[in-house]
Amino acid sequence: MTDAKELAALYSPKEMKSLKAERQLCVVRFSPCGKYLAAGGYDGLVRRWNAAGAEFAELPPLVGHRGWVSGLAFHTESSRLYTADSWGRLRAWNYADAAPAPLWDAAGAHDGWIHGLAASPDGKLLATCGMDQMVRIWDAATGQKLHELAGHALNVLCLAFHPDGKSLVSGDLAGVVKQWDATTGAHVRDLDAKELYLASRLQDVGGVRTMAFDAEGRMLACGGARPKIGGNVQGTPLVIMFDWANGAVSRKLELGQDSDVYVSDFHFDPHGFIVAATSGNPGVGKLLMQRPQDKEPFFSIAKPNLHSLCRHPNGRRLAVTGTNPNSNGNGRIKSPDGKEEYPGNWSPIYVFDLPAPAEDA
Repeated sequence: MTDAKELAALYSPKEMKSLKAERQLCVVRFSPCGKYLAAGGYDGLVRRWNAAGAEFAELPPLVGHRGWVSGLAFHTESSRLYTADSWGRLRAWNYADAAPAPLWDAAGAHDGWIHGLAASPDGKLLATCGMDQMVRIWDAATGQKLHELAGHALNVLCLAFHPDGKSLVSGDLAGVVKQWDATTGAHVRDLDAKELYLASRLQDVGGVRTMAFDAEGRMLACGGARPKIGGNVQGTPLVIMFDWANGAVSRKLELGQDSDVYVSDFHFDPHGFIVAATSGNPGVGKLLMQRPQDKEPFFSIAKPNLHSLCRHPNGRRLAVTGTNPNSNGNGRIKSPDGKEEYPGNWSPIYVFDLPAPAEDA
């Protein structure tokens, strides 16, 4: 069996560059063709970069959202990008256009914040979820609502399609995971991830923050925290893995200490490990790589409050969004004239390259 040192030599990424967005970013994703990088954030813009070369030239942003852009999903084949915001708006764009205009616009897709957005593997369906406790399925070509899925009792924070496209899963603040039939919208079963939830200091803390299937669809993993206290939240980053066939918990993966708090985003790497981003408080965050069977990561690097990560289609590049160093939540600073100011946070996007596979070297 490959040990930690061998894994680190084979797969540890090297930080190549960082991009800068003038305001905090919520989500970042590569296009399926690998030529574009898109990111959405607090200023209502969807920023784009030409990612085909080494320099990542920034392109004109997509304009029109008025709330925080919290969801991005690319069509699997066409040049369509779907975006969602904190005011409940859902839009479709041709992301390769020089000056894109919305192809369709669902201004009231949800009553309030859309927390999650996903495209089906065949590109025909979209799924959204939000603070209105609803999950909805849409026709990706037209924006027509097809199904409205009720049953969650608290905010629905994330969702994912099964690789076969037949099932949709959604996870909420209480740690309840629901499986739905993606074609009919029928409820199939619930999975229990309530270890990711805590009622503390009159707060609902934690929840299923992110979820992903492995490539074969045999395992569903749900990420968040095992919260210990509310207020200034403390808790251990935790991924709960379910056997998809029987719904039983097969493994629990701790990815840090109490101060590291949330698994904010992750994906399964085809080489058998998880790539994850964590975000703690204040200013604590890590990018790490760890096999499910191991107790420690074979790669870890500290970066402030990492919120989103994505993998390039070629498998050799990662982009990770964080918060500017020394922010501590818009910390007070003194300007040259001695006045105190509260500057807005901004986001670096860290770009990492992984070593070429041994068979390609």
